[in-house]
Amino acid sequence: MKKSLIATVSALVIATQLGTPALASFKTRHLLEIDVLINDGRWMDLRRYVFANPELLEGDDSLALQLGSFMEDTNGLLAFLTFDNSMLPDMSKVDASMAIY
Repeated sequence: MKKSLIATVSALVIATQLGTPALASFKTRHLLEIDVLINDGRWMDLRRYVFANPELLEGDDSLALQLGSFMEDTNGLLAFLTFDNSMLPDMSKVDASMAIY
């Protein structure tokens, strides 16, 4: 599921950069944002992004189909319980000299 989504988005980003007129229906901004989320492995953020932009699921183009499949496959209890490291505190601001040993 994720591999086919990655392949689809990568191919569309390349095609958009080559100026393929058939991709006029794809918004470059959306493709680039989706590409960043996928490459960073931020799958929960990708779900949030698609929820915020439901027009990405409309139509029968390859991106809409792959995103729809992704949303279905990551729905439910397992996806809900997936570890989300954004909930962890930012440890980069902790002064190591203040640590208790």
